[in-house]
Amino acid sequence: MPSGTETQALSDGVQPEVVALAAEAPIQEIDRRSFFRRPAGVVAAAIGGGLVLAGCDFTSAAFDRRIHLLKRLTFGATPADRDRIVSLGETAWLNEQLAPASINTSAIDAKVAQLPPINMAPVDLFNTYLAADAKQAGQMLQHAALMRAVESPAQLQERMVEFWSDHFNVPFADKQVILYKIVEDRTVIRPLALTSFKQLLVGSATSPAMGRYLDNYVSKVNGINENYGRELLELHTLGVGNYTEADVVSTARLLTGWSIDNATRTFKFKQAQNDPAPLTILGWTRPTTADRFSHGVAFLQYLAMQPACAQFVCTKLARRFVSDRPDPALVTAMVNAWMANDSQIAPVLKAMVAHSAFDASAGGKFRRPHDYISFGLRALRASVNPSTNLNQIKKIAKQIDGMGNQPFEWPAPNGYPDVEGAWLNTGGLLCRWNWTSDVVARAFNLLTYDTTALRQSLYGKAANAIYDAVGQYLLLEGVTDVGETMLNTQLGWTSTMQPTNAQVDAALPTILVAVLGAADAQYR
Repeated sequence: MPSGTETQALSDGVQPEVVALAAEAPIQEIDRRSFFRRPAGVVAAAIGGGLVLAGCDFTSAAFDRRIHLLKRLTFGATPADRDRIVSLGETAWLNEQLAPASINTSAIDAKVAQLPPINMAPVDLFNTYLAADAKQAGQMLQHAALMRAVESPAQLQERMVEFWSDHFNVPFADKQVILYKIVEDRTVIRPLALTSFKQLLVGSATSPAMGRYLDNYVSKVNGINENYGRELLELHTLGVGNYTEADVVSTARLLTGWSIDNATRTFKFKQAQNDPAPLTILGWTRPTTADRFSHGVAFLQYLAMQPACAQFVCTKLARRFVSDRPDPALVTAMVNAWMANDSQIAPVLKAMVAHSAFDASAGGKFRRPHDYISFGLRALRASVNPSTNLNQIKKIAKQIDGMGNQPFEWPAPNGYPDVEGAWLNTGGLLCRWNWTSDVVARAFNLLTYDTTALRQSLYGKAANAIYDAVGQYLLLEGVTDVGETMLNTQLGWTSTMQPTNAQVDAALPTILVAVLGAADAQYR
C-alpha cells in the first residue's frame, strides 16, 4: 500500500512520479488549433482508412446556456436532453438532477442488475469471487460504470459519482480491495454523491475498501499506521500545507480501531484497539465521553467544515466542471455556499453554475478519455449491454485501458488527473479515433445503436444539409464551412449535390466518425 511520501500531491492534484500521461504532455496552456493541425495529430484510420479529420472549427453553434449546462453536468447533451431542459426550464431541470431519487432509473438499474457482483451482499461477494477471480467482478463494476454514464437519466448523479470516485480514490489494488470497492460504490459513493461532504467523508472513512487500501484496518494502539491519516488530511480534506506531521500522527491515533469484521466483511470499530489518549488536532479537542468511535466521527465532521477543506474540494469541483484553472472568485462563491449550508453539495453546485465564470468557460474543458467514450456513445444513442461473457466486456475494456482512464485503475490515492495537459497528446487522440471508428463499425457486440431514423431523415437532402443534420444529431451544432470542405474532399461530394439514398447509406459512417472525431467533439 502507498506510503505518505509516495503520495505527496502537487497543488494541481497531479503527482509526477505516477502521471506518465502528464509527463508526456505537461500541464500548460495548449494552443488547440495548432495541436490538432499537427501532421501526426490530424489523420486517423477510419472506415476503410484514410479519413482526414478537421483540425478545429468543424462544428459550431451560438452559445446557449442550457446546452452548456447539459454539456458540463451530463456525459453528453442529446436532442432529448435539450428538449427536456427547454420544457422544464433551467432551474427545474437542475433541481431534478440534484434529486436523483426523483428520477426514474429503473431501466438502467435493471440492466446493471444483470451483472451478478454489483448488488451482492458483502459476504456473498467474497464467498463467490475471492477464491475465484475477483478481477472479473471488478471488470463488471467498470462495465456498470460505463453503462450508467451512457444510459442513466440521472446524469448529474453519474457525474458526481465519477468525481467522488476520483476524490476518494480506491484503485483495484488487490483482490479484497476490488470486492470491497464494489460494495463501497453501492453503499457509499452512489447514495451519498449529492448529499453532503460530511456524510461522504464519514462514509469513506468507515468503508472497508478505503480501510484496506490505506491500511487503516490494521492501525491500532501502540501500532498505528499513518497512511490513511495522511491522505485524509492531504487528499480528502485540507490539502498540502494546511496540517503538520503532528496532526497526521494524532489523526492516525484517533482513528485506530477503525477496522473490518472479517465474518461480515463490513466496517467494525474495535474499541480495544483504539488509542484512548487525549488529543488536540487542528484546534479540535477530543471529548472525554466513553463512546470513542463518536470522537472520530466528530473530528471528520469538524474537518469537513474547515475553510481550508471547503477551498480544497471546491477548487477540485470547479476544475472538474468549469476550468483547469478555476477563477478564484468562482471558488470563493462555492466555498461560501459550502460554509453556509453545512457542506451540502447541491448549494455548492448551484453557486458554481450561477457564476459568470461558468458561462465564460463554454467549450474549453477537454474531455477525459472515459468522458469522451461516454459522450460518443450517448451521441449515437447507443446501448451498453450487460453480459456475463467477460471476453465481450474485456474487448471494450482493452480500448479504455489503452486510453489510460479505466474507472478504479488509477494507482495512487489522488485519483485521475483532471487537466488537459495530462490527456491531450497524439497517442491519446489516435486511441480516441480508433475507438470511434470501431464503435461506428459495430466492432463491439455489447455496444449497439440504430441509425435507421437518422439515415431516412437524410434522404433527399443536399450534402451540406446532410452534414448539418448529422452535426445537430451528434453535437447539437451545425457543420462549418471547414467541416463541409473536409467532408466533401473525403466523400467526393459537393455541398449542393443531392446524393442518392444508397450514397447516403454508404457515406454515413464516414460522416459520423468525422464529426465525433473532430477537435470540437473533444471539448465540452
